[in-house]
Amino acid sequence: MADGYFPTLISKDKDPNAVADPIWVTLSDGTTALSVTGNSLNVNLTNTSVAVTIGSTVNVDIQDSWAGLTGSGTEAGVLRVTLATDSTGVLSVDDNGSSLTVDASDLDIRNLVLAQDAVQISGNSSVNSVSNPIFVALGAGAITGEVHSYDATSVSTTGNHDYTVTTAMLVKSVSCSCSGGGKFDLLTGPVGTLVSKWTGFVPKAGGTVNMTFDPPIEVPVTSTGTVRITRTNRESQAQSMYTTIVGIDA
Repeated sequence: MADGYFPTLISKDKDPNAVADPIWVTLSDGTTALSVTGNSLNVNLTNTSVAVTIGSTVNVDIQDSWAGLTGSGTEAGVLRVTLATDSTGVLSVDDNGSSLTVDASDLDIRNLVLAQDAVQISGNSSVNSVSNPIFVALGAGAITGEVHSYDATSVSTTGNHDYTVTTAMLVKSVSCSCSGGGKFDLLTGPVGTLVSKWTGFVPKAGGTVNMTFDPPIEVPVTSTGTVRITRTNRESQAQSMYTTIVGIDA
């Protein structure tokens, strides 16, 4: 054969090389042959990210290492999940009739709405009912805010029983006693401008008069808020007069 340029046929046989008549080669990284599955070249991505555009429907196979998933996958350990976007762009999950389990410590969900959502409150997995109640334990801490102001004084003519309000107060009741005749006036408000709210009398034979206020009398702190019971002795000699103020400091 003489030297010079001439057409050369490269083919595995006598026919010209073509898509239907390829030359078979082995791809290698220099050490190991690259693997192919079907018509696809197997590629491993390391320390990189790939942008994925999701259309209206995408099928995703979720695999685990111990073949414990169940669902409509074609093999054990594969769960076929269909992800589909609706007209609002929300991505929904369809498990084809099986069930999905999500393990997460903090899920971002919509705010609960009273008219649409119900949360079962129960001590166990059964529905709360008369026969399946929620048990409530009373705390051991001290009750705060309760007012129980008691005073006993020997009164010859008149005397005051004052309770100074610290924030705001609701007067719920008063109790007044003496061994003889007496008059009791309840006043509230700033100490300089007290306003009468109730008056009670004990007869000459003595006794107790109680009064409950419903609704309670509100005593705001304006200047110095004060609850006062003025005790008037209606006997010709001094006598002990007993008064109690009951309420709540707000």
